[in-house]
Amino acid sequence: MKQIYYAIQNIIRGKDSTIIKVVSLSLGLFISIILFARVAMELSYDTFYQDHKQLHLVQTTWDFGKGGTPEINNNIYPVGPTILQHFPDQVESATVINSFWPIEFKHGDRIYEENDFLGADSLFFQTMRIPLLEGNAQELGMPNVVFMSEGFAREVFGSESPIGKTILWNGKNEALVKGIYTDILENTTFHPKAILSMSSLDFRQDWMSGGCVASVVRLKEGADANFINQRINAVLGNYIPMDEHYSKFVQVKEIKVSITPLKGYHLGISNVQTMIYIMSLLGIVLLISAAFNYALIAISSLSNRAKAIGVHKCSGAETKNIFGMFFWETIFITGVSIFISIFLIFNFHGQIEEMTDATIKNMFSLQNIWAPMSAIVILLLIGCVLPGRLFSSIPVTQVFHRYTEGKKQWKYPLLCMQFGGTAFLLGFVGVIFIQYHYVMNKDLGYDTKGLVYVTHSFGNSQNTLSNLRNLPYVVGAENAFTPIMEPVSNLSVEDQSGNWMFTPRIHYGTDDFCRLVGLRLVAGRFHAREGEMVVNQAFVRKMGWSGNGIGEVIPNRGTVTGIVEFSEIDRAEDPPFWMHWHNDEENIQSIHVRLKEPFGEHLLRLNEEMKHLYPQEDILFRSVEDNRHDYFRSARIFRNSTLIACFTILVITLTGIIGYTNDEVRRRSKEIAIRKVNGAEVGHILIILCKDVAIIALPAVLIGTLASKYIGEAWVSSNFKDILAIHPLLYVGVFIVTLLIILATVIWKAWRVANENPVVSIKNE
Repeated sequence: MKQIYYAIQNIIRGKDSTIIKVVSLSLGLFISIILFARVAMELSYDTFYQDHKQLHLVQTTWDFGKGGTPEINNNIYPVGPTILQHFPDQVESATVINSFWPIEFKHGDRIYEENDFLGADSLFFQTMRIPLLEGNAQELGMPNVVFMSEGFAREVFGSESPIGKTILWNGKNEALVKGIYTDILENTTFHPKAILSMSSLDFRQDWMSGGCVASVVRLKEGADANFINQRINAVLGNYIPMDEHYSKFVQVKEIKVSITPLKGYHLGISNVQTMIYIMSLLGIVLLISAAFNYALIAISSLSNRAKAIGVHKCSGAETKNIFGMFFWETIFITGVSIFISIFLIFNFHGQIEEMTDATIKNMFSLQNIWAPMSAIVILLLIGCVLPGRLFSSIPVTQVFHRYTEGKKQWKYPLLCMQFGGTAFLLGFVGVIFIQYHYVMNKDLGYDTKGLVYVTHSFGNSQNTLSNLRNLPYVVGAENAFTPIMEPVSNLSVEDQSGNWMFTPRIHYGTDDFCRLVGLRLVAGRFHAREGEMVVNQAFVRKMGWSGNGIGEVIPNRGTVTGIVEFSEIDRAEDPPFWMHWHNDEENIQSIHVRLKEPFGEHLLRLNEEMKHLYPQEDILFRSVEDNRHDYFRSARIFRNSTLIACFTILVITLTGIIGYTNDEVRRRSKEIAIRKVNGAEVGHILIILCKDVAIIALPAVLIGTLASKYIGEAWVSSNFKDILAIHPLLYVGVFIVTLLIILATVIWKAWRVANENPVVSIKNE
């Protein structure tokens, strides 16, 4: 109990130092435990399902003559059931899942985002083994039936039972709620809030359906996935109509199917691996910096507390008692920091969930709690062992004279970690910001500012266009087959002999549509009638035309009348693109509108006007700029989280420098006074102190800057296809700025002593 009492007294007596320690530890813990919890969530991906090791994803490779990549969302509909049918000794169950067809639910005036919903067949619950709380899983095979998660049902219907109630899907279709299942954790490949019966969706479910669904098979215990993979393509060769459909229409050379374990698929994605590595590194740098900074500040008070420790030893205290006193001091300070971190997590949970793209509930679930707990244990070990061992080793003789600890080697690794970590995060954030700014401001070949669109099936689009054009804040309105930023690839280009050459990105629209969206002509004119088209320069290069392409005829497609600029958001090279003249009223799926400034205000007015004009329809215009932001949402979230981590370690580093400088000034006060008596000026004193820090900072900052270059560019290459080469001046700037911050802090803290009357320092000695 005496150790606890003395620990509390020391905390109160050194309140200024205690506040700095608490702030440093709280910031470091707050960010690092969030990062570690997010990493743990990724590492436990797809372990929610019962017997998850038996679950395997079906993946299909579509080979167009240049190989292909296995994908899980491009399976032909009957592939999963066929695997179940032909391998009954190996496969227990199989389900087909739609994660491609957009599903939007509406209840009352509230619309629920389509990303949270799936379509599935009646074997979904049996295959995935998701606990069903109410209802019969077989009813998922009926049309217009929906099963809801427990949390989503409560969100929509409150405390009322949802069974037997209806909810609208995709605007006008009613679905009957027939079942409730337990909430699925976010760290799963499929985690829908609601599941619509697959038979409700209007698309082909036979061998001619194309690659449009995901499939999951559950193997029996002891079954061998390799056994199935070695035989499945021979079996499917009897079903896939290569000669009748795929080889002629989409020019595919070969379709290969295999199964792969569900657990591990997500972790095998390259950008996920990179994110885990970088988030782990950020968390470790922050945690170690916070822990070492605590130790640095604690040890910096060594000379002040040496006499008190000598008194304790004269009174009979043993080494373990001194160590225990500092152990409890660390426990109390860490406890306060943990409490502050928890307080921040609960009060800023919205911002944290936005930053991490995950809910607090799932990040700190029982299966993930080991990660933040490990961070706390590591911090306690470093914070207790380093100061405790050093303080407990002070000899009893220090009660009789002033203790001056001249060895500085223990400070170097602490400062090196902080200096290097600061340079690393500054450089890393710089790389992310430059790349993100580049892709967000890339010229796509058309004007995105003020351009909004809606994807909707209109009975009479001309009437809608007329209403839109009459609005005072609308510049113009035109219709098209799909949104401008979402061209399709449903037609291939063939040579004179009918052989497949390539599959371009395709859009359909009139010449007025081209003018509205601001497509820029390089040569020629816009297409004006059926059989005419415009293409981009990448298309001309792909065709190998010797001229600019104007007047060239594409077999069975049409004549080129113009060359335009066109790029996609994240492509290393511009894809070949063409736009057909199109004015088919039945196939109009998208209307584009050009707004006057201010764009945001007028977009709100436009959507309000749509509610007034079409009260029975769900017509919601979206900004093309917002669509671009959504495309890079994960990159933006990671950028923001890295920025916060950078700010945190910068604060920790500054407090560490302050502690180090205070200790150096106190330890060398007599030396500084004597130098001043002998004629040294203020500048000379500051140079001496800065020189000691610079010797440590130069190699540490250099290593941190080089690490930011390597890791930053690795992250960019795994998350973006269109990459901007980073100029070396960025890293030179990071190196210089980090050094300036460090040296400026030293000068700021040493300025008073450097200007102090030397008589005062000698007198205190």
